[in-house]
Amino acid sequence: MIRSTIRLALAATLVAIGAFAQVRPGLAQGGPASLQISVTGITSAKGLIRVAVCPPQAGFPDCKAKVVRTASLPIANGQAAVSFDGLAPGSYAVSVFHDANANGKLDRFAGIPKEGYGFSRNPGFKPRAPRFAEAELVLSGQHQTQIKLRYIL
Repeated sequence: MIRSTIRLALAATLVAIGAFAQVRPGLAQGGPASLQISVTGITSAKGLIRVAVCPPQAGFPDCKAKVVRTASLPIANGQAAVSFDGLAPGSYAVSVFHDANANGKLDRFAGIPKEGYGFSRNPGFKPRAPRFAEAELVLSGQHQTQIKLRYIL
Protein backbone atom coordinates (compact mmCIF):
# COMPACT_ATOMS: atom_id res chain seq x y z
CA MET A 1 0.00 0.00 0.00
CA ILE A 2 2.78 2.44 0.92
CA ARG A 3 4.77 1.55 -2.23
CA SER A 4 1.78 2.17 -4.49
CA THR A 5 1.17 5.53 -2.77
CA ILE A 6 4.83 6.49 -3.31
CA ARG A 7 4.62 5.42 -6.96
CA LEU A 8 1.45 7.46 -7.43
CA ALA A 9 3.08 10.53 -5.82
CA LEU A 10 6.17 10.09 -8.00
CA ALA A 11 4.02 9.77 -11.14
CA ALA A 12 2.07 12.91 -10.19
CA THR A 13 5.36 14.80 -9.68
CA LEU A 14 6.66 13.72 -13.09
CA VAL A 15 3.40 14.80 -14.74
CA ALA A 16 3.63 18.19 -13.00
CA ILE A 17 7.24 18.64 -14.17
CA GLY A 18 6.21 17.71 -17.71
CA ALA A 19 3.38 20.26 -17.60
CA PHE A 20 5.83 22.95 -16.45
CA ALA A 21 8.17 22.12 -19.34
CA GLN A 22 5.29 22.55 -21.79
CA VAL A 23 4.43 25.97 -20.39
CA ARG A 24 8.03 27.19 -20.64
CA PRO A 25 9.63 25.24 -23.51
CA GLY A 26 12.52 27.68 -23.89
CA LEU A 27 13.91 26.52 -20.58
CA ALA A 28 13.39 22.82 -21.20
CA GLN A 29 14.75 22.46 -24.73
CA GLY A 30 18.37 22.82 -25.71
CA GLY A 31 19.71 23.99 -22.35
CA PRO A 32 20.84 27.49 -21.48
CA ALA A 33 22.29 29.88 -24.04
CA SER A 34 25.11 32.38 -23.69
CA LEU A 35 25.64 35.70 -25.42
CA GLN A 36 29.02 37.39 -25.74
CA ILE A 37 28.81 41.06 -26.73
CA SER A 38 31.70 43.24 -27.81
CA VAL A 39 31.13 46.96 -28.28
CA THR A 40 33.43 48.86 -30.65
CA GLY A 41 33.68 52.37 -32.05
CA ILE A 42 33.72 54.05 -28.64
CA THR A 43 35.15 57.56 -29.09
CA SER A 44 36.04 58.38 -25.48
CA ALA A 45 37.15 56.53 -22.35
CA LYS A 46 34.86 58.69 -20.19
CA GLY A 47 31.83 57.13 -18.55
CA LEU A 48 30.43 53.64 -19.03
CA ILE A 49 28.87 51.47 -21.70
CA ARG A 50 25.31 50.47 -20.75
CA VAL A 51 23.90 47.23 -22.19
CA ALA A 52 20.34 45.89 -22.08
CA VAL A 53 19.18 42.48 -23.39
CA CYS A 54 15.49 42.61 -24.27
CA PRO A 55 12.98 39.82 -24.95
CA PRO A 56 10.25 40.12 -27.63
CA GLN A 57 7.23 42.35 -26.82
CA ALA A 58 9.15 44.26 -24.15
CA GLY A 59 9.08 47.70 -25.79
CA PHE A 60 12.49 47.49 -27.45
CA PRO A 61 14.81 49.37 -27.37
CA ASP A 62 13.94 50.66 -23.87
CA CYS A 63 12.33 47.49 -22.44
CA LYS A 64 12.75 48.95 -18.91
CA ALA A 65 11.05 46.62 -16.40
CA LYS A 66 11.02 43.67 -18.81
CA VAL A 67 14.77 43.67 -19.48
CA VAL A 68 16.36 40.22 -19.22
CA ARG A 69 19.92 41.30 -18.37
CA THR A 70 21.81 44.57 -18.02
CA ALA A 71 25.42 45.56 -17.57
CA SER A 72 27.49 48.70 -17.02
CA LEU A 73 30.90 48.21 -18.59
CA PRO A 74 34.22 50.01 -18.29
CA ILE A 75 35.84 51.22 -21.49
CA ALA A 76 39.32 50.02 -22.46
CA ASN A 77 41.08 50.98 -25.71
CA GLY A 78 37.84 52.10 -27.37
CA GLN A 79 36.07 48.81 -26.61
CA ALA A 80 33.95 47.07 -23.99
CA ALA A 81 32.78 43.47 -23.63
CA VAL A 82 30.41 41.36 -21.57
CA SER A 83 29.17 37.78 -21.53
CA PHE A 84 25.70 36.74 -20.37
CA ASP A 85 25.34 33.07 -19.47
CA GLY A 86 22.27 31.06 -18.51
CA LEU A 87 19.84 32.70 -20.94
CA ALA A 88 16.81 30.73 -22.07
CA PRO A 89 17.11 29.84 -25.77
CA GLY A 90 15.01 32.20 -27.88
CA SER A 91 14.86 35.66 -29.42
CA TYR A 92 16.46 38.74 -27.92
CA ALA A 93 17.57 42.19 -29.06
CA VAL A 94 20.38 44.21 -27.49
CA SER A 95 20.57 47.96 -27.04
CA VAL A 96 23.77 49.71 -26.02
CA PHE A 97 24.73 53.30 -25.30
CA HIS A 98 27.79 55.22 -24.20
CA ASP A 99 26.84 56.92 -20.95
CA ALA A 100 29.71 59.41 -21.23
CA ASN A 101 28.65 61.44 -18.18
CA ALA A 102 27.58 58.37 -16.14
CA ASN A 103 24.10 59.77 -15.40
CA GLY A 104 22.33 56.48 -16.21
CA LYS A 105 20.46 57.69 -19.29
CA LEU A 106 20.96 58.38 -22.99
CA ASP A 107 21.19 62.16 -23.21
CA ARG A 108 19.40 63.82 -26.13
CA PHE A 109 19.12 67.24 -27.73
CA ALA A 110 15.83 67.86 -29.57
CA GLY A 111 15.28 64.09 -29.59
CA ILE A 112 18.66 63.36 -31.16
CA PRO A 113 21.07 61.22 -29.08
CA LYS A 114 24.04 63.24 -27.79
CA GLU A 115 25.85 60.05 -26.74
CA GLY A 116 26.86 57.03 -28.81
CA TYR A 117 24.37 54.21 -29.22
CA GLY A 118 24.03 50.88 -31.01
CA PHE A 119 21.92 47.76 -31.41
CA SER A 120 22.46 44.09 -32.10
CA ARG A 121 22.82 43.27 -35.81
CA ASN A 122 23.93 46.92 -36.35
CA PRO A 123 20.84 48.04 -38.31
CA GLY A 124 21.37 50.95 -40.70
CA PHE A 125 20.56 54.52 -39.70
CA LYS A 126 16.90 55.56 -39.75
CA PRO A 127 15.27 58.61 -38.18
CA ARG A 128 13.74 56.27 -35.55
CA ALA A 129 14.85 53.54 -33.21
CA PRO A 130 15.03 50.10 -34.82
CA ARG A 131 12.20 47.65 -34.39
CA PHE A 132 12.80 44.44 -32.48
CA ALA A 133 12.93 42.38 -35.70
CA GLU A 134 15.72 44.61 -37.09
CA ALA A 135 17.95 43.85 -34.09
CA GLU A 136 16.76 40.33 -33.27
CA LEU A 137 19.23 37.61 -32.31
CA VAL A 138 18.02 34.00 -32.05
CA LEU A 139 20.02 32.30 -29.33
CA SER A 140 20.71 28.64 -28.69
CA GLY A 141 24.05 27.52 -27.35
CA GLN A 142 26.85 30.07 -27.56
CA HIS A 143 26.43 33.24 -29.60
CA GLN A 144 28.80 36.15 -30.22
CA THR A 145 27.87 39.56 -31.55
CA GLN A 146 29.69 42.82 -32.14
CA ILE A 147 27.89 46.15 -31.81
CA LYS A 148 29.46 49.26 -33.33
CA LEU A 149 28.45 52.53 -31.67
CA ARG A 150 27.08 55.39 -33.75
CA TYR A 151 27.54 59.03 -32.73
CA ILE A 152 25.34 61.71 -34.29
CA LEU A 153 26.13 64.87 -32.29
